[in-house]
Amino acid sequence: MIIILYIQYEVEPNEGLCNQLMGIFRTIGEALYYSTQHDSIGIIINDLQTRTSSDTIDFDVNFSKIAYDSFVDVDELTHLLSNKNILVRRPQEVNNHIQNNIISCRRYSHRQLLPDECRETGIFIAKSFPFAKNILKIANCIISLMSLYPSWKVIQLRIEEELMNFFPGYEKSTSNQLQETINMISNTPNLSAVYLASGIREEKYNAVAQSINHKFPNLIIKNKHDILKNDPEIKKELDALCLEEQALVDWLVCVGAPSFAGPHATSFAYLAGYMRHYRGFAKETTHLWPEYTPYWDIWFPRV
Repeated sequence: MIIILYIQYEVEPNEGLCNQLMGIFRTIGEALYYSTQHDSIGIIINDLQTRTSSDTIDFDVNFSKIAYDSFVDVDELTHLLSNKNILVRRPQEVNNHIQNNIISCRRYSHRQLLPDECRETGIFIAKSFPFAKNILKIANCIISLMSLYPSWKVIQLRIEEELMNFFPGYEKSTSNQLQETINMISNTPNLSAVYLASGIREEKYNAVAQSINHKFPNLIIKNKHDILKNDPEIKKELDALCLEEQALVDWLVCVGAPSFAGPHATSFAYLAGYMRHYRGFAKETTHLWPEYTPYWDIWFPRV
């Protein structure tokens, strides 16, 4: 009888979008590695989770389960991995026999990763990983609409008030990020528009946009809700998404934009930079500012 080794990702409490994506990517990386060491390999796609607030992630740290295909086109992933002799199993396909042969993955590394392995995994994830088609549709629409401006960039701001539950220096971090944003805009010649990727409430977004416009009155500032006002059908599709799916829209805009900046300390910004590196974006188009967080580079190095 053939024994199949299965690898699955696990979602930890309070993990948002990109920590969950890192778990999925780690699982695929391990499957690619073990496929060269073991006769039969599979991965198990588990359920995911989202914050349960109605509109933003401000103040809310409660999570509920969402379907495993909320982020991933599972059929396409199954096809891609089958070409590498890796099986994909859904939760309902896991039985007691499979349970005895499972390795669990989280976002951090299980072992020392070789540079060639890191590069192979990074290229596969960045260029081939099949995100959910409905999410890609909205993100691509936003990129297309933002591209009507002659020169634009995405800036991630991790200033949601949810952070007060985890980070005692919240006010200082918010101030630092806003100042860093102003500095970056000052140092970007001929910038005509900025897309702000953030889960802040509308009134807070408006205040941030006004403070930036006070310094740069001719700069166009948009977020996902702003830019889609002229496309009500796509806007309706966005509004129907849960918060983590909406964050994935923002993240894919960060990945695909001509220029991106965000705080290195967040998994959201670092993972966007990781994807951009392996998609071949020029180094100067991605700016991750301090504070430096070394474990991102250890877990998902940009070789």
